[in-house]
Amino acid sequence: MKQMEDVITIEEKNHIDELTGLHNLTGILEHLRGHDKYSASEDTVIIYINVMNFKVFNQKYGFAGGNDFLRGMAHELKNIFPDELVARTGGDQFIVLGKSIDKEELLDKLDDFREAVHNYEKGLKMKIKAGIYRAKGTEEDPVIMVDRAKMACDDIIRVYDRDNNLYTEELDKRNELRQYVIDNFESAFKQRYFQVYYQKEIRAVTRKVCGYEALARWLDPTYGIISPAVFIEVLESVHLIHRLDIYMIDQVCSDLRDDIDSGYAVEPISVNLSRLDFELCDIMSEIDKCRAKYDIPKKLLHIEVTESAIASGADFLGKHIKKFRDAGYEVWMDDFGAGYSSFNNLKDYDFDVIKIDMGFLREFETNQKSRIILASIVNMAKELGIHTLAEGVETEEQYEFLLNIGCEKMQGYLFGKPKPVSEFVRSVDCSFENNEEFDFSSYYDDIGTVNFLNSTPLETKSMEIMIKLPIAIAELHGDQVSFVYANEAYIDFLKTIGAENLDRANEIGRSKERDNASGFANILKMAESSYNQRSEADLVANGYVINTKVRFLSRHGEKAAFALVSRNVTAQKEAHSADDYSAVLMHLLNLYNRIDLFNEEGTFENLFLCGNQKALSDIERKAVVAVQMYSDTHIMEADKERFKKFFDITTVHDRIESSGKHYLVDYYRSALPGDEDRILMYIILPFHYNGKWRFIAGCRYMDELDKLKSVLKQIEST
Repeated sequence: MKQMEDVITIEEKNHIDELTGLHNLTGILEHLRGHDKYSASEDTVIIYINVMNFKVFNQKYGFAGGNDFLRGMAHELKNIFPDELVARTGGDQFIVLGKSIDKEELLDKLDDFREAVHNYEKGLKMKIKAGIYRAKGTEEDPVIMVDRAKMACDDIIRVYDRDNNLYTEELDKRNELRQYVIDNFESAFKQRYFQVYYQKEIRAVTRKVCGYEALARWLDPTYGIISPAVFIEVLESVHLIHRLDIYMIDQVCSDLRDDIDSGYAVEPISVNLSRLDFELCDIMSEIDKCRAKYDIPKKLLHIEVTESAIASGADFLGKHIKKFRDAGYEVWMDDFGAGYSSFNNLKDYDFDVIKIDMGFLREFETNQKSRIILASIVNMAKELGIHTLAEGVETEEQYEFLLNIGCEKMQGYLFGKPKPVSEFVRSVDCSFENNEEFDFSSYYDDIGTVNFLNSTPLETKSMEIMIKLPIAIAELHGDQVSFVYANEAYIDFLKTIGAENLDRANEIGRSKERDNASGFANILKMAESSYNQRSEADLVANGYVINTKVRFLSRHGEKAAFALVSRNVTAQKEAHSADDYSAVLMHLLNLYNRIDLFNEEGTFENLFLCGNQKALSDIERKAVVAVQMYSDTHIMEADKERFKKFFDITTVHDRIESSGKHYLVDYYRSALPGDEDRILMYIILPFHYNGKWRFIAGCRYMDELDKLKSVLKQIEST
C-alpha cells in the first residue's frame, strides 16, 4: 500500500476507516491542512462520491453484504486513482483527493469506476453520483473545499440522467439562496410573502375550466420571486415543508369558501403534497381541519403526490394514498413518466388521475416517439380506469393531438399562466360561460372513459394505436341529438352523408332537415334502457343506409351521453352485395300500387306503377295540377277536397310536427270503374337528400291489407 506508506508518519489510528482501511474525513482534512503533497493549493481537486440506492442493497443483502460492497468500492477506487488519496467519510460516501487531474481524464476514471462497481452489485443497479471541486487557492478553510464538492454532488441527486457535476459560481449563488431560504423562512410566513398562484385545468372536449392547481410562490423583498425549485427542496431538506403545505391548503380552502359565497363558478383545486408531509405530521388530519374551518367539501380538494415521492416512499406512502381515497378524496399522481418506476406505481397503487409530465411535450414537434408514448400512456390509463391530464400544453397542435387521442384534461400556458386571486377578473375568469358546472364533473369523467385509441371502444379489448374506426360522442337532450366529439374517421363518415363537419351535423339535427333525427334519438334511448346499455340499428340518411352501434355512458338530469360507432353500409357494399340490396328494394315496391316522388320546388315524378293506376308525370310535372288531375279520375267526389289538402306539399312539415309522427296517412274511396267499393290508403313520407326536401307518396288498397291480416291470423292459429 504505497499510498499509506507515503502518509503514515502523520496519521493516527483514528484517521483510518476500520471497514475499508482508507482514510476517514478527519484524515482527509488533516492532509488538506498539512504540508505534504496533499495539502490544499490551487491544484487541489476533490471528488465527492455518493451511492444513491445503497439502503436498498443493505435491505436485500444485509449489513454483511453491504460491507462487502463498500470494501469492493474502496478496492476499485484505489486501483483507478493510485496517485490520489482516497477516503470513506461514512456510510456510502467517499472522497478522492488529488492534484492537477485533467477534466477529461477525471471523467474517464469515474466511468471506469462505475463499470468496475458492477462486479459487486449482485443484480442491483447502483446509481453513483460524483461532485467535483477544483480549488482556487483562496479558500481559508479546507472544510469549505469538501463542502463545495459535496454541494456539487447533492445538486444532482434528484437529476435522473446526470452522474457528474462540477462546482460553479452559479451553484455557489444557488447555495447562498438556499441559506437565505433557511434563515428567512419564518419571517416569510409572518410577512405573508408566500402566495398561492392558480393554474387552469381545462376539459379537453369543452375547452372549459374544470379545475385549478395551487402553486406556491415566494415573493421576497430582497430576491424578488424565489423559485419553488429552490425553496421547496430546501424546506424538504430541513424538514419544514409540511408547514408550507399546510399553509397553502389553508389559503386554498379560504379562497374556495370565497368562491362558494360569491355566486360565481366553483372548480376543484388540486394541492401538492411532499413525501415528508406524511412523515412529519398527520397530513390528512391537517387537511380535514382546514376543510372544517371553511366548510369545504372533500370533492373540491384533490391530492397530488409526485411520482418521485411515490417511488421513494414505497409501502409507507401506499398506505396513506389508500387512506385518502377511502376517506373520499381524489388522489392524483403528478409528473407521470418523469423518470421513475411509472408502470410499477400504476400496478401497485390506485390513482384517480395521472398528470402526464410536460417533458413529453418538449420534443413534441421534433420527436415522433413522444407522440406514440403519449398515445400509449392515455390508452393504458383508460384500460386501467384512470383519468388523464397533460401538463405543459403550449400550442394548438399539441391540444388537437391530445384531444384526438382522448386525453381528458390539459394544463399549460396555452390556456393561461398561473396567477394569484388578486389578478382574476371574476366576471370573466369565474363565469359559467368559461367554467364547467362542477355538478357535471362526474358526467364528463364518464365520457372520458371512452378509448379513442381502441378499435373496439364499446368493448374492453386490446388497443391499436392508429385506427380508422369512426367513433363519436353524442348527447341527447330531450329528443334532440348533438355531437360533442368525433374522431377523424367519424368526420369522414359524416361527409359521405352530406355533413362536412360536426357543426353541420348538429345544424341538421336541430333543423327540420332531421327526417331521421328522431329515429336516431330512439336508437340512443334504446341503449340507455337496454339491459347491457347498448343498441344497434339501421337508418336511411341522404339516400344511404347507415348502421350505428351505441353505448350509453352517463346521464345528468335531462342530458345523456353516448358513444357511437357508425358506418355507411351502402357506400361500403361490394358490387354483388349492392345488386342484392337493390333487388330487395325493388321487391319492396310491390307492397304499393304506385310510388310518386314530390320535390320541394313543386314538381313530381312517378317512380312505380302497378294495376290500374294512371301515370301523370309524362303529361304534367307540376304537383298541384297533377294532384287535381289524379283526384278527378281516381277519387270519389265527396273526398276530393280532403284529398287535395292532404297532398298540399307546402303544409306537410307542419302537419307532421303536430301529429307527432314521421309521416302522414289518410284513406279515400276509389272512383275508378269497378273499384267503387274499395278504400285507398295514401302515405306521405318526407326525407332530406342532397340539401333538398323530397316526399315519397305511396298508394295501396286497404282490402289487400285486410287479406294480409287474415293470412297472418291463420299462421298464428297454427
